[in-house]
Amino acid sequence: MSSVPTDHVTVAWPPARAALFARLRVWHPRLGLREGRVGEHDASLELGFRFAAVQVGYWLGWASIVAVLAGLALDVAVQHRWLLVGSTLAAAAGNTVAMVIPWREWLTNRRGRVLLDLWCGGLITFVALLVVNGGSNFALLLFLVVPFIAVVQNGWRRGFWLAVSAGTCSLVAALIPLSAGATAMRLALVAAAVAVALILVRTIRREAARAELERTLAQEANHRIKNDLQTAADLLLLGRPDGTSGTAFDETAARIRSIATVHRLLTEAEDRVDGAELLRGITADSPVPVTVDAEPAAFDAATAQKLGLIANELVTNAFQHGAPPIAVRLTCGVETRLRVDDGGHAVDRPTGFGLDLVRRMAEQGLDGSFVLRPEEGGTRAEVVFPTPQR
Repeated sequence: MSSVPTDHVTVAWPPARAALFARLRVWHPRLGLREGRVGEHDASLELGFRFAAVQVGYWLGWASIVAVLAGLALDVAVQHRWLLVGSTLAAAAGNTVAMVIPWREWLTNRRGRVLLDLWCGGLITFVALLVVNGGSNFALLLFLVVPFIAVVQNGWRRGFWLAVSAGTCSLVAALIPLSAGATAMRLALVAAAVAVALILVRTIRREAARAELERTLAQEANHRIKNDLQTAADLLLLGRPDGTSGTAFDETAARIRSIATVHRLLTEAEDRVDGAELLRGITADSPVPVTVDAEPAAFDAATAQKLGLIANELVTNAFQHGAPPIAVRLTCGVETRLRVDDGGHAVDRPTGFGLDLVRRMAEQGLDGSFVLRPEEGGTRAEVVFPTPQR
């Protein structure tokens, strides 16, 4: 069997106990989320929702402009046709300008609020001009304009522009020749549309805030679990006996750290773990160089934990009982393949707890298979399992 001296390995990976004292710290769990962070999340959700509403407003604007131009082209009896066509083209120009404004950045400052006020004022004026000069059919645009204003504005500006909209609707209703019943019905329907829009907005925001809170709590939990596992590994190594009798302590601490790596990545990527980052994190403290080549892949927490434990055991086996160079490769498709190649021989390589753990984890945990076989110039350990569906 070809091998390399490993007396220094048990000290080099994981790091020696002298370094652990510098790293070990007392961790006090936080009792809850800080108020400032909750406020930041709420402000971010509010901004994101308003920005999405503005983007929807672009396309509603274009749909309305096309509908108005089509109505003007088909209705030969409309008065002041060219005035209305010119107003519609001006509205199209304004909508084009609105599409290039960086609303996500500007909605939070005075310049963006002023431009949004101009947009709302222009929409109300445009629709009022259409209704007065083109007839009551154009009043249907109020069912788009007024709810849009109610969604994109906030605070006192929302109340102000809704009041302006209500006043404009009342004034237009007094100028166009409709019966009192028809006017009251249209005003009531516009008010109902605004009420429904506001209720939907509030419901969506509440659900979005709840989902964001759940994601934040999950990240907090993963962060705490990662810290606890890291602390457990460090405490385990503090009690490590000197010499080769401490190998079991080193191997157990490495397994704990592989799970801690999964939870660290979960704090950075919500509910999915990047396979390449997982393998790099596990092999980062290897006492010998390890090459990692991984295709883009994301795994759920349970699969990532099993994959992390398997990779840790195979790399440990490679540098303890094999020889450099060591290469780790992850490929994904219908099946996921994890390969660990080293320059040693597989003949008479010991099959201890580590490889038994890999076999059980691959076959029972991942419904896959594990083989350890000689290759030209070395040994290959390969785990194959069905790629989990998202």
